[in-house]
Amino acid sequence: MNSNRETRSLKRIVFVIAVAAVSAVAVPFVSPFLTDVLAQTATDTLEAEVDTRPAANVERPVTVEVTRALNRVVSQSRSVAGRVEPARTVDLAFQIPGQIIRLEVEPGDTIREGEVIAELDQIDFELAVDRAQASYDLANSELARASDLADRGVASDARLDTARAQFVQAGVALREAERRLSQTKIVAPFDAIVARTFVEEYVNVTSAAPVARLQDVSEMRLVISLPEELAAIARSAPDAFEIVATFPAVPGYTAPLVLRSFATDADRTAQTYDVEFAITGDIDPRLLPGMTADVRISIAAEADRPQSVIVPVSAVDTTSRTEPSIWIYEETSGQVARRAVRLGLPINNEIVVLDGLKGNELVVSGGWWRLRDNQTVTVSGL
Repeated sequence: MNSNRETRSLKRIVFVIAVAAVSAVAVPFVSPFLTDVLAQTATDTLEAEVDTRPAANVERPVTVEVTRALNRVVSQSRSVAGRVEPARTVDLAFQIPGQIIRLEVEPGDTIREGEVIAELDQIDFELAVDRAQASYDLANSELARASDLADRGVASDARLDTARAQFVQAGVALREAERRLSQTKIVAPFDAIVARTFVEEYVNVTSAAPVARLQDVSEMRLVISLPEELAAIARSAPDAFEIVATFPAVPGYTAPLVLRSFATDADRTAQTYDVEFAITGDIDPRLLPGMTADVRISIAAEADRPQSVIVPVSAVDTTSRTEPSIWIYEETSGQVARRAVRLGLPINNEIVVLDGLKGNELVVSGGWWRLRDNQTVTVSGL
């Protein structure tokens, strides 16, 4: 057993000596190779670090388009849609039920005040008047008899009072019967056009059921919806505008308008105000209620009207802000700055600047969405 241990120990010693000898022989050859490999690796790593090192931040100037703000007298105008309306529209109906025996009008008819439009069967109402008349005559005779007897002291005062009350009641009943008889006819309350009818002859109608619709065209009206920025001016200074209307269905006809009414209750959805104008001058007979109109609203001509500052619409910064703004370009420094402005009405591809900008200033009309305050830019368009 001891012999085996000695053998194994001897083998280990021989193996260690062999490894040491091989290493001693190989080191002169391996060292240069390893040195070259390590050096090459270090060189490659250094080059990689140099290549991946971020370049210096060299900012390139942004190129924008600039335009010079102009000063000129403008005729601001706006076109809005309108609708022709009659001066008034009413639906006429019988106040009592009955059977229509006459319908004297058709849609589109022109009628005069007092002309009959429709009539009910009057027989029952005439009979009611006859009964009321007979009761009235009887009550009148009873009152006369009671009065005579009372004067002679034969009848009591109570009988006379009863006769008087019956006479009054008979008179009321007679007037009521006559009134109901008069209600069997519908007559035109004013000169009008029959817009439409709702019933036919020989039908039974109830009270308040519409029979015919009349339109008073003695004055034609035109209703438009004004946006709030125009409504504010039109309300305070209605004479500041010239308003004319044209009609697609009536070519060649232009109508001047005058203000009639101004509704101060705004439409909750569109935020507009209904304004009613009257069409003046000779009205074209082709014009009918319900037709559409193109209404042109322009500022009244004034010789001393001040000049306005005009810029392209594209110069207005449309990003989400509390108020509109425009980017101003300073020629001396080559930088831009944002400036808040107050805008007026658009005019084709331009817009009026009411406040915040002077004429002849340079504004950025293209590319402003890439800018920040005090940024240096290069310009085009000058």
